[in-house]
Amino acid sequence: MGQRTVLQHVQRLGAFGASVVITTIVGLVAIPVVIANAGGETWGVVALGQSAALLFGVLVSFGWGTVGPAIVAGMPAPDRPQMFADSLVSRMYLFAVTAPIAALTVWLIAADGSGPVAVLACLAYLIPFLGASWFFVGDARPGRLLVFDTLPVTLGTVFGLVGLVLTGNVFVYLAIQLAMNLLGVVVSGLLIRNRSATVPRFDFHIGRAFRRLGGQRHGVITAATSSLYVNTPILVVGAVIPGALAVYAMAEKFFKYGLTAVGPVVQVLQGSIADPDHVRQNARIRVAARWSPFAAAFCAVVMALCIPWASSLLSQGEIQVGLDLSVPMGVVFGAVAVSQVVGLACLIPLGEGRALAVSTVLGAAIGVPLIVTGALTLGVSAVAWAVAVSELSVAVYQLGVVRRYFRRQPRGTDVSQDGKQAPVERP
Repeated sequence: MGQRTVLQHVQRLGAFGASVVITTIVGLVAIPVVIANAGGETWGVVALGQSAALLFGVLVSFGWGTVGPAIVAGMPAPDRPQMFADSLVSRMYLFAVTAPIAALTVWLIAADGSGPVAVLACLAYLIPFLGASWFFVGDARPGRLLVFDTLPVTLGTVFGLVGLVLTGNVFVYLAIQLAMNLLGVVVSGLLIRNRSATVPRFDFHIGRAFRRLGGQRHGVITAATSSLYVNTPILVVGAVIPGALAVYAMAEKFFKYGLTAVGPVVQVLQGSIADPDHVRQNARIRVAARWSPFAAAFCAVVMALCIPWASSLLSQGEIQVGLDLSVPMGVVFGAVAVSQVVGLACLIPLGEGRALAVSTVLGAAIGVPLIVTGALTLGVSAVAWAVAVSELSVAVYQLGVVRRYFRRQPRGTDVSQDGKQAPVERP
């Protein structure tokens, strides 16, 4: 890898990282402000709505958010805008179907009197799944990601917090976020349409819109099942152990901020591991699969140790998360970090989209029953350990797929997907 290539990767990492830093800082600031002005229980309800949006958002993004960057990166540049336009139309129809179901779900789960807050939060956080963040990642446009996707969402949170402080009304906070998130979706779509060499055509034929979903089956299975056992726990806790909702939501919030922090690394790897030269590609995959578990283990320890004191600091002592919850949440973070790198950046270039989907189905099959059982019997820490077990299963399976792929290759050679062999360049 030449010096110029390394410099390009560093620049892209920094540019994508800017979006993460801004989002994370504003998100962390929002926690104490919302708790101070609306109360810990209301903050927990908002977190419930947000988790529901992440769960149902998978049905809206329908795999484009998961495998979309790799698909865009592998397409000729002139074809990319039309692909986004087709995706947006399909996702608009999916949103129209999904949003009422999501709203009804959180209304039924939320405690008495908090249903409207949960519904508005769910809708506000569901809208960004119509956005173009994945397209900007695949198109290697971190500047556009920052200005036209991250900035509207961030400003929505900032303006919403100001409205909350001035009025003391959480509905003002959520309504402002909803409006700004919608603005971000509209602006991103117009940008892609107006800045393209070939203007894309928006085909609103409902039959063709839903037929396009067939090509996304592996991506949506992966995203849906992964989201199921990542976001279901807070819904189960809210329904079965409502008194522990705020505590679990706080621990989970740090896990999700951790994933946001490693996002730029995954984004850069998605764009840099895949290569028409299969020798180079396979060498990069070997390195990523070999070292990601060690890096993730370190991150897991840091996460487990930081959650207790950081949660108390951000909630001003109102929400205390102990090691019994932070340790399994750290394990969850480490396992998901591995599966993000190996699953999204390694398996897709190897043509193992099916294995990626199978791994997440395995995780859901293990995790969901354990989550429900843990909530009904042992309590909130058991829920976190159930998620940890499911995520570890996913990571181990994916690493096993990569290992088997290379063990199938003749020693000293790599085999490309067109069947041609080339000498292996050992990392």
